[in-house]
Order: sequence, then C-alpha cells, then structure tokens
Amino acid sequence: MRTAAEPPAPRATAGRAFTVAVLAVAVLAAWPAVRVLATGTPLGIRVPMSLPGGDWVFGLDPLSAAFLLTVLVVGAAGAVYGFSYLGPSAGSPALAMSDGQPTPSEAARPERSEGKGLPQHGRHSWFWHLAFVSLVAVLALVVTAQSVMPFLCAWELMAIGSYVLIVADREREEVRRAGLLFLVVTHVGTLALLLMFALWSDGTADWSFASLAATTPRTAGEATAILLLALFGFGVKAGVVPAHFWLPSAHAAAPSHVSALMSGVVIKMGIYGLLRVTMMTGGAPAWWGWALLTLGTASAVLGVLWALAQHDLKRLLAYHSVENIGIILMGTGVGALAGAYGHPTLSVLGYAAAVLHTLNHALFKSVLFLGAGAVQRATGTRNVEELGGLGRRMPLLALTFAVGSAAIVGLPPLNGFVSEWLVFQGLLRAGTVHDSLRLAVLAVPCLALVGGLALACFAKVFGVAFLGTPRSDRVARSEESPRGMLVPAAVLASLCVLLGLAPFAVFPALLRIGGQFLPSGTEAAGVELDAVLVDARWLSWFAAALVVTIALFWWLRAWMLRGRVVRRAPTWGCGFDAPTPRMQYTASSFAAPLLDLFGGLSGSTTHRGGTRFHTVPADLVVTRAVAPLWERVRRSALRLRRIQHGRLHLYLLYVVFTLVAALAYLALAPA
Repeated sequence: MRTAAEPPAPRATAGRAFTVAVLAVAVLAAWPAVRVLATGTPLGIRVPMSLPGGDWVFGLDPLSAAFLLTVLVVGAAGAVYGFSYLGPSAGSPALAMSDGQPTPSEAARPERSEGKGLPQHGRHSWFWHLAFVSLVAVLALVVTAQSVMPFLCAWELMAIGSYVLIVADREREEVRRAGLLFLVVTHVGTLALLLMFALWSDGTADWSFASLAATTPRTAGEATAILLLALFGFGVKAGVVPAHFWLPSAHAAAPSHVSALMSGVVIKMGIYGLLRVTMMTGGAPAWWGWALLTLGTASAVLGVLWALAQHDLKRLLAYHSVENIGIILMGTGVGALAGAYGHPTLSVLGYAAAVLHTLNHALFKSVLFLGAGAVQRATGTRNVEELGGLGRRMPLLALTFAVGSAAIVGLPPLNGFVSEWLVFQGLLRAGTVHDSLRLAVLAVPCLALVGGLALACFAKVFGVAFLGTPRSDRVARSEESPRGMLVPAAVLASLCVLLGLAPFAVFPALLRIGGQFLPSGTEAAGVELDAVLVDARWLSWFAAALVVTIALFWWLRAWMLRGRVVRRAPTWGCGFDAPTPRMQYTASSFAAPLLDLFGGLSGSTTHRGGTRFHTVPADLVVTRAVAPLWERVRRSALRLRRIQHGRLHLYLLYVVFTLVAALAYLALAPA
C-alpha cells in the first residue's frame, strides 16, 4: 500500500520520464561542447535570414562551449530538483517561494500555512517546469549566438523567462516588487547593449560577431563609448556593485531551483558578455582592465560583508553571488591588464582563472541554493535565527550543504580553492613585473579579506542552522528531504569534489580558452604555462592526501569507539542546569563583532536590549542612492499627469508633432 508521503503512481512515472528526457537532452547538447573544449576546433552554422543585420550565425568556440556546459549542468540539476520541489508531496510551493512566514489571509487557510500544498501551483506545476526548461534553452542560445540579432533576441527572452519564474508566487507584494525591479533594471541594461551594438555595427557588412571583431572604431571616443556601454549593460546583468541592488530581492523571491539557475547561470551571462566583448576588441586598453579589477575588488569585499549581515538564507546566498562575481572580475581584470601591458602568459592565466571560477561558482552556489530550498520546505522558514539542530534531522542535506559551504569559502580539497588559487597566482605574478601592472598585487590582501569574511559567514550559517538545538517545534519535527531534491544537490556537490581533486583535467581546456583573448600572432610562453600545469598536479596530490588523511582519521575514530558504549548528553552549558534554545549563539551575536569593525560600511544596525540582541541589515546602495532617486522620478512623473487628460484629439496632435519633428530631423541631418 502506498503511504501518504509517496507521490501517486502517474506522477512518479511522469517524474521518471521528465528526468530521463531532461538528462538525455542535456547529454546530447553537451557532447559538441565537450568536443570543442577537448580539440579547440570551433563549430558553426549560418542560418540565412532576410532581416536587417544579415544571416543569423550560431556556433561554439572554447569560450561559449565552457559556458554552455555550465548552463546544461546547472539547468539539468535544477529541472530534476524542481519536479520534487514543486510537487504536492514536498509541501506548499508558495510557502517555499515565499519567506516561510504566511500572511494573515494565508494563515487562515490550513492547507497553505501548514505546507499541505497550494492548489494554484499544484494544478499548474507543468507550466513552471516548462518555463524552467525553456529558460535553460534560451540561455543555451545566448552563449551560442554569434551575431547581434539572435543574441539580442535570446537576451530579451532570457529577461522575460527569468521574470516569469521570479514572480511565480505573484500573490505576495514583495515578490511582485522584486519582479518589477528586475524587469526595469534588466531592460535598462538591454538598452545600453542596443546602443553599443548600433555604434559598433556602423559600416560593417553584416552584424556577425566576426564582422564586429574585424571592424575598428572610427575614433578613440567611439571605442571608449562601446566599452563603457558594454560594461554597464553586462555589468547590470552580472550584479556588479553598485548595480547589484536588484539581485538579492530577485533571488529571494524566486523558487529555490530558479534561484540556483539565476545565480549559477543567468548572472553569468553578464560575465560571458564582458568576456566576449573583450575578445572581440582584440586587445582592450589598460583602463578597461583597471576598471574590471577595481569593480571586481569592490564587489567581492562589499558583497561578502553585506552577506555576513544577512539572516535570510537566500538573501545571504544572493550577496555571496555578488562577492563571487567580483572574484571573477578580478581574474578578468588581470587578464585584460596583462594583455594591455604585453604579458601574454599572465593574460592567459587571468582569463583561465575567471572562466574556472565561473564554472565552480555555478556548481557550489547551486548546491547551496538547492539546500536552502530543502531547508525552507522542511521548516517553513529561511530565517537562520529560527533554525538549529538540522544536522541530526537532515544529515544528508547537511552533508551536501557542508560541501557547498566549504567550496564557496575556498577550502581544499574542493573546487573553490582551485579557482581562487588561480586568481591569487595571477595577482601575485602581476606583482613581479616591472611596469604599472605590478600595482594589481594590491588586490591580494583584499581577496584574502574576502576569504576570511566568507569563512566567518558560513561558519555562522552552518553552525546556527545545522548545529545546536532546534529553536522551534516545526524545526524539531523536520525530516530528511525527498530523494528527488537530495540527488541533484549531491551530484553537484560531487562535481565540486571531483574538480577539487583533479583540476589538471580541465586546465588544458582553460588555457586554450585564455589563448583566445591574445591578439593574432601573439603566443604565450609554453614553459610558464607548463609550470602552471605542474602546479595543478601538485594541487591534486595535496587534495588527495588531505582526503586520505580525513578518511584515516574517521576510520581510526570509528575503530577506537567500536564495542564501546557511547553516551549522548546535551552540550555542556557552563554549569547551568536548565539550558534553553534561546541560550545558543544566534546569527546576530556571531556576526556583530566582525560587522562592528567595518562601521557604517556594513549597512548593519545593532539593537541591544535587556532580553534581546539582534542586527538589522540594509543595502547601502538601495537606501542611499536607489530609493532617493526613485522618489525623485516618481515626483517628476506625477507632474506629467496633466498631459494625460483623456482628450483623444490632443493625443493625435502629440503623434503628429512627434512625426513632424522626426521628419524634420531626417531632412536637416547631414548625410
């Protein structure tokens, strides 16, 4: 007899069929990317289109192949996870999409407030699965498009698809607000990209990327304008500080598997765009590299600092996305600077570090977002202050979350350590040259600070949420997540371990990608790159030795305890004989001493009372720049209401005057 926790037979069959189909398509699509990365031989196809801009060109070179693999791996894992996450046996999808705190109207409905399932999402879950896999397909189009028109079409579809998934729980006001903010900001960035391509394509035979790369801007000002527009348009999508303010609310509002896709892949499309533009310029100027390095350093430091102040698990992970985008930009900046100053080997190393950290961040951040979703489904909250003791109740989830936490912090033997080590290598080697590039070494202490703050942040998260004792009855009643939610996270966590143990397996492909950024006729020093490969093998030996040491220690501990009676008792409470969950360290009390060191830069306000101590985080960009600017725009818009008076004949006059003005401009403008 089927238990109540098991899905109905038709749904279980549909789930297996959906999983097989998703994995089969992912494998088929990944095979060409793997072949391009292994051989370095690009693939391409030209689709004749009688549209402005010429034929539509699609293709795979090593750079787009690396991003396509990232899209497929994270997309397949998220799609399989989403089938269980949105299923009726896993609880209320709306509760999982929200902050876990039902509104008064929701609390009046037991089926929602207790996580029994929400009818509107349960009946139409097929729509959300279709929307998710469609977004994955659009992301694949973004990285394979090799001409302007299909790229911009896929870029716009990516924005619309992301918006639809962000506002899945559209009954909640904060979700609608987050979706609107995302839509406005992403379209402002798209307008910048339209202007960039319009400037760049002036005078080209067609709008393919190959034609743009072969075109030299007419003036230095035009070249600068193209790069600045690219930095703004793609930087907004990537969530670079200070254009990151849309990211935390959007990631928090979306379902957790959508958050994993957005953090792991969607914001990386901004990184892809910056790398593609840098490659197409055939050698960006030095100011471009300094801008990327500066913005990357600021994003990394501020992102991790603001993450440390958060108590909402998904918002905390979102700010860590800002941090890791900063680390990726630091590697990109080193590559661009080294190319501008004539150090091709160091340029290859910097770009390789950026691409590797892009892949690594997609893996471990997806593990963490999927884990956050599982925690939220089991406990009804994502507020770290309300959790505790989940390690005993959800041990498998705790293990995968621990792997993701160690990887994002950059601890060996995991993949995050390898890519951050490569970024450090680029920065330190930059300090050994004899020109202005040596100043890049000043970013080394900043990157070290980022690692320390990240370690403190995830010590807080894992210690408060998974260790200790439960802080509520619902947390105490939580059970292990379904297999459909655990397996995708476990697979991604295994890839984190695999890349940490065998980085030398991917280094040749990474160096091949870095070589794409060198101007034609320029070659990197093979001896120096071979030394990097040797170092990668030493990293693998070190990682393997560390794993063996941990395994031996664990086996020795089990052998020593074999046959002995192990007594379990509460943690020692300093002699107090009646400890309560309220006496544990909280996220606020753990992070406050560190946040106080940074003063107002942390954006955290501390509230101390006789019976309560807590901190309230705030985004400085939102409170001090975006919100005041939006208020001014709103007031200005209210003054324009007088032209909307409902008189049709005046509206027609507006149209006529606009048409006459446009014709006059065309008639008087110089040819």
